[in-house]
Amino acid sequence: MDLIQTNITPADGEQSVRTYCCTYYKSKLLGLETNGYLGVTNKRVIFQAMGSSVSGKSVLQSEVPVADVSGISSYKGIYFSLMSLLGAFFATAIFIVLTAGLMTTIAMAIDSYDAFRAIAWIVAIAALIGSFLLPVKSIWRPILAGVSAGAFFALGGNIFSFISFGGSSDFTIFLAAIALIYALLCMYWNARRPTFSLSINSKGGSSTPISISSASGLGLFTISGGKSLNAEPAKDAEPMLKELGALILDIQMLGDYGISKWTQH
Repeated sequence: MDLIQTNITPADGEQSVRTYCCTYYKSKLLGLETNGYLGVTNKRVIFQAMGSSVSGKSVLQSEVPVADVSGISSYKGIYFSLMSLLGAFFATAIFIVLTAGLMTTIAMAIDSYDAFRAIAWIVAIAALIGSFLLPVKSIWRPILAGVSAGAFFALGGNIFSFISFGGSSDFTIFLAAIALIYALLCMYWNARRPTFSLSINSKGGSSTPISISSASGLGLFTISGGKSLNAEPAKDAEPMLKELGALILDIQMLGDYGISKWTQH
């Protein structure tokens, strides 16, 4: 995608040198999902992200004359999201209770304890195997591990004290504990989220006309325009971080030769 050819009106004699799909925004809170593009022309450095949600169209745009760029700082890595951890924890806990409750209902509805054990084992093993087939970042991975733990708890004597299914089993309680530990590990990996930030400073002090914000601290919300969104790295993030400084410096120092160098690169 070329910003000058699509979403940006060019100035007189302005031509695009490079455009990077550098970041990705996704907010369940705002219902927004979109890519962010950084375009470098012979005159400007432009950042733009356009998306739509149920509340309407959103545009985030900032720019700086390429001659005024004085410094670049960036980060691409991982942050720990406390909100994601808590969300996965409560969702998993709910499914553990629901699974144990379902197993209780099944045990009360059928006369055969052997039939109940067969159903509970199938649920526990299927949920555990199914969790391994999902991406590490999927919230359904700890949930399925929790379902497995709930079924194993039911096999070992049910977490509801007023019903017992043939006495406690140390082995199935041990399996339930293993499934819980695995669920906690899945929650931890679910809470590790990619993040990306870029700040382009201009001459004249502390001015930062282009700022792509990453999550900070434990990933709690800060509601202030674009900063309410965590920027994740997109497909061109790493190449952009390697090239951007040299690209801008060549345009500033070499003029048309620098532009020609990067348009043919």
